[in-house]
Amino acid sequence: MASIGPAVIANRLLPIAFGMTHAGKSLLWAGTDAFTLFILIKILHMPPVTAGALFVLSSFWNAMVDGVWGHIVNRCAAIRMILPSLCGLAAGLGCLSFIVLPWLPTESTAETIFALFLFRTAFSLLDVPHNATAAVLANLHGHLVVARWRTILSALTAIMVAAAALPMIDTAVIGPHMARMMFLGIAGLACLLLAPLPWLIRMARPATPIFRNARMGHAKGVSLSGLALFCLAQMLGFAALGSMGKAMLHAGAMQGWLFDYALLILTVVRLAAVGLWSPLAAHMGSARALSVAYMGSAFATIALPAAIGQGTWSAAVILGLLGMSVGGVILLAWSSFSEQLGNWGMADDPAAAARAYGWFTATSKIGLGFSGLFTGAWLSQAGGGSIWALWMLVMPIAILCLASALLAWLGWGLRMRVTLQRFEPA
Repeated sequence: MASIGPAVIANRLLPIAFGMTHAGKSLLWAGTDAFTLFILIKILHMPPVTAGALFVLSSFWNAMVDGVWGHIVNRCAAIRMILPSLCGLAAGLGCLSFIVLPWLPTESTAETIFALFLFRTAFSLLDVPHNATAAVLANLHGHLVVARWRTILSALTAIMVAAAALPMIDTAVIGPHMARMMFLGIAGLACLLLAPLPWLIRMARPATPIFRNARMGHAKGVSLSGLALFCLAQMLGFAALGSMGKAMLHAGAMQGWLFDYALLILTVVRLAAVGLWSPLAAHMGSARALSVAYMGSAFATIALPAAIGQGTWSAAVILGLLGMSVGGVILLAWSSFSEQLGNWGMADDPAAAARAYGWFTATSKIGLGFSGLFTGAWLSQAGGGSIWALWMLVMPIAILCLASALLAWLGWGLRMRVTLQRFEPA
């Protein structure tokens, strides 16, 4: 019988450490993505267009840092040697900068810019190396399995954030104190969950063999078109669905309990959707299933205003369908990208995977940045308080979701052709 040594124990602990740290960073991300625009407009009293522009600029900065940081990690051996320590420092700085936003004075533009950009920088420094460990785990446990872990943990943390935010819906009564306490609690829990991050980064480096010369030769015959189409599809899709999520806190057309619990409904159903999309992806492939998820998102989005006109329960059903579709998008986008890494020969090289994930998260965050700008412009023009205003929101969102579905399908077809060509005899 083989002995159970430190390496075996460490490998068994890798999924636990990955899960804890993913939950920690997801808490920070869910809080920032869902409530930054809300805090800027409702508590710091910024004009919606200004708040949206600031959100998109900070997201673009985040995306740029992702790409640059992934390239540095891939190229610089000295950085990789101290990467665990750098990630630990970034985690602490990210938690501290997250707390600051609701404590800032009203209309303090310079301080707000500094706090947002500091958080985005720290988050990139920990996020890109952490994402690269997913490639290591995917080699050990499978792409869809790791994507399912990520989606479940992200959904659970999103549910926690949405539930904590329920008292914030009526800020005229609660005031900024509730937002400050919520941010403080989220950051404290995230800091505890991120504690194993340096260990995870250190242990992921030797977990799989690295054949860099083989990887470079393997990648020479592969076109970049499939990866470009995939990243463009996610940028458009995340911009659309991110806008819908942010608008839930301002959509006055949804009255009563539906308005109060809309965000929570979306996140709960998003978690339940993992059980639906996993077998579908196993049957038809992650990329094609991703296209179906985007088409479902488009249908649910365009149907929402009409459903609200039919009554609260009809609207709740469509919100559930939207949450299920969004859950599929999140699960399958990460699973598809992880599978694509294997086609590029990067799955066995954490440094190269860090660069690839940097590209992917950069384009995704550009899309999420545009979602803040779009939501701010929508609020400035339409106000968000009527069915007509909601129609103005959902029409472009549905179009973007359909465009993402088409691009994801085309990217899948291109990847299949490249794969087939690779195995054709010379």
